Amino acid sequence: MSDKISKKALVPATARIKTYFDTRKVQQNQSVLNFFPANADRKLTRDNYVSNPFPGAMKRRILGLSFELTKQFIEDDPANGIDARAIVNGLKDAAILLQADNDNKEFLRAPMSEFSNFAGTGIQFTSATNNTVDAVAEYRRLVTMKSASEYRLADPFDLAINQTVSLAVHFDDASVFPTTENWNQSGQGELWLRASLVVAEVE
Repeated sequence: MSDKISKKALVPATARIKTYFDTRKVQQNQSVLNFFPANADRKLTRDNYVSNPFPGAMKRRILGLSFELTKQFIEDDPANGIDARAIVNGLKDAAILLQADNDNKEFLRAPMSEFSNFAGTGIQFTSATNNTVDAVAEYRRLVTMKSASEYRLADPFDLAINQTVSLAVHFDDASVFPTTENWNQSGQGELWLRASLVVAEVE
């Protein structure tokens, strides 16, 4: 996390700092992903929140958030409609909207690139065929995704007891994302995006 913390981010020494996360599948032509819906999927291997509002009679201050792809590598596969560069650019250009219910203001409207480690993303070329004397090797782009960090909000905000938080990602062009069939035929597995919220909780 950044060493620069807003004065509004100060929390009591008795506060418990917890990171809640939710994971959603990125799918072709689905232009909006809504994280932390009221009813959790309860997939313990993907998510750790159970409901929204978060349970318990505690006041909460949201300090930061981050986004991370569950895939570490994306390889070009034109035959199956996978363009690694287009996928990364589609994610990087997405917009984030963070707000809470019963409030008329948006707490955050920003590009995803501010809260994910795209600066560390690398593109290299990998041979897709055996390189023999009589055959020319075919090369494809291989994108390597970096692990996410936790990013402080410039203006953290408080949630009242039983107040619902809303976090949505809006894609400018969701047609660049492959279908489930594309991923399966390519043998690369599907694309999931994990959103994390860093929260200070006070009894």
